[in-house]
Amino acid sequence: MIIVPKKEITLETNKEWILTNGLGGYSSSTIINLNTRKYHGLLIASFDYPIRRNLVLSKVEETVIFNKEAYNLGVNQYPGKINPEGYKYLDSFVFNNFPTFNYKIKNLEISKSILMLKNSNSVLIRYYINSREPFMLKVRPFVNLRDIHKTDTETKDKFRQKENKTSIIIETNDIRDANISIIMGCDKGMYKKEEFWIYNNEYREEKERGYDFRENHFSPGEFLFKGKKGISFFNILCVADKKEKAYSDFERFYSSDNNCYKKLFESENSRINYLTKQVYGFNNIGNDWLLYNLIQSADNFIVNKNNLKSVIAGYPWFSEYYRDALISLPGLCLVTGRIDDAKQILLNIKNLIKNGLVPLQTTEYGNVEYNSIDTSLWFIYAIYKFHEYTNNIYFIKENLWGEMKTIINAYKLGTEFRIKMDGDGLLKGDYRTSLTWMDTQYTIRKGKNVEVNALWYNCLKIMEYFANQMHEDGLNYYTLSKKVKKSFIKEFWLGNYLADTVDGNIKDVSVRPNQIFALSLPFRILDTKKELIVLKKVTEELFTPFGLRSLSPKDYKYIGKYSGSQFERDKAYHNGTVWGWLIGSYVSAYLRLHNYSSLSKNEIKEKLLRQVVLSFNEYGIETIPEIYDGDYPYSPRGCISQAWSVAEILRAYVEDVMKK
Repeated sequence: MIIVPKKEITLETNKEWILTNGLGGYSSSTIINLNTRKYHGLLIASFDYPIRRNLVLSKVEETVIFNKEAYNLGVNQYPGKINPEGYKYLDSFVFNNFPTFNYKIKNLEISKSILMLKNSNSVLIRYYINSREPFMLKVRPFVNLRDIHKTDTETKDKFRQKENKTSIIIETNDIRDANISIIMGCDKGMYKKEEFWIYNNEYREEKERGYDFRENHFSPGEFLFKGKKGISFFNILCVADKKEKAYSDFERFYSSDNNCYKKLFESENSRINYLTKQVYGFNNIGNDWLLYNLIQSADNFIVNKNNLKSVIAGYPWFSEYYRDALISLPGLCLVTGRIDDAKQILLNIKNLIKNGLVPLQTTEYGNVEYNSIDTSLWFIYAIYKFHEYTNNIYFIKENLWGEMKTIINAYKLGTEFRIKMDGDGLLKGDYRTSLTWMDTQYTIRKGKNVEVNALWYNCLKIMEYFANQMHEDGLNYYTLSKKVKKSFIKEFWLGNYLADTVDGNIKDVSVRPNQIFALSLPFRILDTKKELIVLKKVTEELFTPFGLRSLSPKDYKYIGKYSGSQFERDKAYHNGTVWGWLIGSYVSAYLRLHNYSSLSKNEIKEKLLRQVVLSFNEYGIETIPEIYDGDYPYSPRGCISQAWSVAEILRAYVEDVMKK
């Protein structure tokens, strides 16, 4: 549970919350209900799970009237002003599986809680009111229907509405979304049609990022509730989807009985408690408050797709990135005991393999892109981890083994993007296309990449292992792995750390974190002495409390702050910016090299606790962000909630700190 008291609540508060629905949709804003991003909204719906995400319900704005005075709880940024300033009435913010906003106004207390309903593009807004006198609550929706990556300033004839006493159906006149319905309803009180447009809402984060930052919203009317002295409840449900699904879900969840909505909140609490207990039982470990929050956050990234499962790489703007999914799979699914989800993710990805390549991503608009040299290798790694947790060789043999062999053969013989094994056994690809996770134009990694070839060696050892398990000949994998290991040391070893890339006689001697994978992956490519030397270098120049820097501060290319325009941020992205997900491999390497001693575990636990506790209270509430500044105080940046950041901390904490 995270509690933000009144003294910490200001207009500048840099804290955001997020809920998800298991379809790619989500609900997110700041703790003061000020939308600062175009990605913020009470209901972001995914119309083609888990993609084609649209802002539907931007927010609701409450006005409480009692003693002939009106108090507006909303907070909006307009050009040059904030209006209204409802955050001044906010007494506290609490996140305990879902967000609750607690307001105090003289003789009245009002709490608003938000819940996303799983496997539905639906959001429930629940009000608890304790008043010493009669009152009127007005709730005005701000509606939109647009791609999450855009803003919309069009207004003319965009929406039409059909209303009755307690509900409203909103549809668009835009032919592109003619099959979408937005349905809202309240459990008591009434709906009053009073439509107009709200102009020039501003998003300060988009302004700072150099994007369009103004938007108009449609307000169709108000939900009205007259309350008596004492305790009252008021519930509003919003559903948006293709018409048939929208009508079906609204009928499924809508009720005039307050207890039905209460049970929906209780059900979500029970679901999360079950997920947590499952982790404790599956790993035979004791209760841990840190794990509880990580498990809840991890659950957000697993989504439904084509009767299987997939992974959203990060909220609010990333879609399906399969490199991220495969790196995250042990933390999201295996450590958490979600074995069936792991199977489905692997099968979903297997179905996309082409020419021995696992795709990099499926875009928001359904395009599958294959420009990655390492995602296929992470696929084999993830399968090995799956076997480590399940010992299910039958599933691998029947469903995945053929694709694993196809990948290895394609890499040996050559496939798209000039990905091919060189004469020395090492892999290289076309440097003109971004093929590694360092994928901006400012990190051109020409030649052979250190982490790719550490992965390649591990994949060959994994193939040798599985071949033996399946009573097949693994000699060719063994022989090639010996060659790769010898070439790796010859090409990458610099005496006190590993080169980042090698291209013929040219070595990139930049001190980067990619070398940590040579220390953390299951099969060791370096001897212990070299591993300790590399770890020392990484610790001295790259380690921060929140992750590893992407470049040493001693390098002339180093940029310590991730800010400014897209151009400036891209330049810093892999040139100093700290990446949280890398801490998982660092922890695994550190503890393995210190023989999992109690002292080393306590040191790591303290470092992890510090990172996670600070991250949970800042930026994304109860989750881990994508990146941080390389310079102190390591301000959080990028996506507020990133799959591999959460997953790798969760994996390392359970696997290396708690279990070994």
